[in-house]
Amino acid sequence: MNKFLKTSFFLFLAFDLSSNTSLEITTIEIQDSYKIIQRFPGKILPLNYSKLAFEVPGKIQQVKIDIGDAVKKGDILAALDPSEMRANLNQAQARFDLADQALKRFKDLKSKGFISNQELDRANSEFLIAKAQVDLYSVKLEQTFIRAPFDGYIQNRFLDSGTVISPGTPILEIIDSTVVEAHVSVPSYIIESLIEGNSYSFLIDKKIFPATLKRFTKMSNQGSDNRLCIFEFNTFISPGSVSYLQLQQIKTTTGAWVPLKSLSQGTQGLWNLYTVSEDKNNQYKVAKEIVELIHVEGSNAYISGTISTGDMVVSGGAEKVIENEILKVN
Repeated sequence: MNKFLKTSFFLFLAFDLSSNTSLEITTIEIQDSYKIIQRFPGKILPLNYSKLAFEVPGKIQQVKIDIGDAVKKGDILAALDPSEMRANLNQAQARFDLADQALKRFKDLKSKGFISNQELDRANSEFLIAKAQVDLYSVKLEQTFIRAPFDGYIQNRFLDSGTVISPGTPILEIIDSTVVEAHVSVPSYIIESLIEGNSYSFLIDKKIFPATLKRFTKMSNQGSDNRLCIFEFNTFISPGSVSYLQLQQIKTTTGAWVPLKSLSQGTQGLWNLYTVSEDKNNQYKVAKEIVELIHVEGSNAYISGTISTGDMVVSGGAEKVIENEILKVN
């Protein structure tokens, strides 16, 4: 919030009418510029997002998690019926054991000169083929599981147990639970003041979160002077949330901050402001100033006009006074 009050105090003034009343008086300070907060909307997106599928065909035996569940990297999320893959692996393992034993015998026979190099090479080749088959079906058996590729939350679940699927059919959708990004469209003239690696503030659900500018597009989109900026948060925020990038801008205009309630509508787009000054007879006189409303922020307004530092402005109870009225202090 902009700080515009030098001092604030209450003067208890009496009208010449029926009863005493009070006015809230604020002294103002003229300044050369004012700060404003510009907000640019953006959308929160997960850094990592994946649709998970099996790499081999089969019947889904189990889907262990559901939408909204939190999972850790490496957790088994779903599994196919492994019967066929396990049988293939067992068969390949048996062939490997046989080839291993044969190779050992052939090596022994070769050392005694009973077989040729060609026969030993053939036995070694059969051993390597058998080993490759074991490795292949070990991988295939592992592919009957879907494991979490990173820490995250389950966003969608597409299929259930008993479904026969082909490789690549999406089963689950997972989003990263560690890092999220904000994608914000920012005018090109604003980007010139942004620095990659610096931290900036975002307003999300009435709370302020810091985020680091990772990168921005080097060219504008067609028909737009805006460019996409990507900010990374170090805390998890629900993807899909609407965020607002808050950038402080300095506007060079001479004026002063006053309470918004001290202004009343004037003519030709101008506004009225009542001031109180003390004359040589210790009397307080009300004067009306015509001012221009430059900017409004919350309950405060930045104005310009024929006002000076130290002027006393009626900021509360202005509706009870009229121009040129003489007020007496109790």
